[in-house]
Amino acid sequence: MQYPAYTVLMSLYAKERPEYLKESIDSMLAQTVPPTEIVMVKDGPLTDELEAVLLDYDSSHPKLFNFVSYAKNRGLGYALQQGAAAGHARLLQRDCRSHGHR
Repeated sequence: MQYPAYTVLMSLYAKERPEYLKESIDSMLAQTVPPTEIVMVKDGPLTDELEAVLLDYDSSHPKLFNFVSYAKNRGLGYALQQGAAAGHARLLQRDCRSHGHR
């Protein structure tokens, strides 16, 4: 069976905890049907720890991540709207954490 391509949309800002970011990304990668793309909106400057997490995942999953960055925090609504416009798949999933077999 062939499944349609889909994009996961995530917004991230400086107050997020790196361990929660890892948990969230890992849950997306563990899906029965993994995403074709993960659009990660950096809503303002991030901590070095968050940037390191993103660099690790981007290095281990080349071409999966599409980063959209803003110099200052614009808010969740704006970040998601801009991130959705940056996605390439027809289907869009916005999640913090996802359960497998979905």
